[in-house]
Amino acid sequence: MRIITFFALLLVITSCIAPKKLKEASARYERALDARDSIMSLQSDSILTLALALERIRGGNDMLLLTQDKLQAKIMEQDDALEALQGNLNSTSSQMRRQMADLREELEGSEEKYRQLLQDQGALIKNFQETGLRAGRVITDSLDGKIPDASFYFTERAGEFIMSIQEDLLFAPRSVDRLTPAAEYVLEAVMGALNDDPLLKLTVVGHTDNQPSPRRNTNNWEYAALRATHIANELAQTYYLSPNRVIAASHGEYGPTSSNATEEGRKKNRRIDFIFRNSISTLIRELERLGKEK
Repeated sequence: MRIITFFALLLVITSCIAPKKLKEASARYERALDARDSIMSLQSDSILTLALALERIRGGNDMLLLTQDKLQAKIMEQDDALEALQGNLNSTSSQMRRQMADLREELEGSEEKYRQLLQDQGALIKNFQETGLRAGRVITDSLDGKIPDASFYFTERAGEFIMSIQEDLLFAPRSVDRLTPAAEYVLEAVMGALNDDPLLKLTVVGHTDNQPSPRRNTNNWEYAALRATHIANELAQTYYLSPNRVIAASHGEYGPTSSNATEEGRKKNRRIDFIFRNSISTLIRELERLGKEK
């Protein structure tokens, strides 16, 4: 319609306007059409570019939505795993608390057993160390008022408790087998100490001074041994002391406690020693037995 109008107008103008002007007007019109087409082409390109950009944006949004869905699913999956882990952790923690309580109870029981073991072992050791003192008290109480206090005395050494008593209180002069009446009190006191502690063992040791033996054809060592043997035999036969608990021995003149230069010193050296001994092996066995029981 525009073209028809344009040609009608052109016909009128052609008839009115000079050919030169008509040509100029025609050229301007062509340029205007070209400019319009160029603008329309640019606009078309811009529209296409915008459309592509819009599609990209829409695609990006779709990707974002897809990624968001995946992330949401991943988060839910991790939440489930965390919840399961928390449950396992709570269960494990509860088990550990029970185990710790059991271990604590067991440890307290072990500590109590250990304390009791130490207490029992200490009592055994103390009893072992005080064996001689108890024997001394039993003997002293038994002899109280029966024989002179100055006629005997006690000493201790390396696990041994020793009662030393003068020979003339036990034996008739120059005799190795005739006991005095006072000897009965002494042997009864000795048996009292041995009966008080069945683990005690006894060694009877004879001693002399350095003077020649009063018994013919017998030296001091033999003389002292005969006296010690007679006492050991008397304890076994008359007082029923088990023979495996008593030993007879002699030191003769070689175990003096005083100088033989004076009569007083020689008198002290002529003696019988009753050595009470608690076997260390017995103590060790008792300690080992306690350890096994605990």
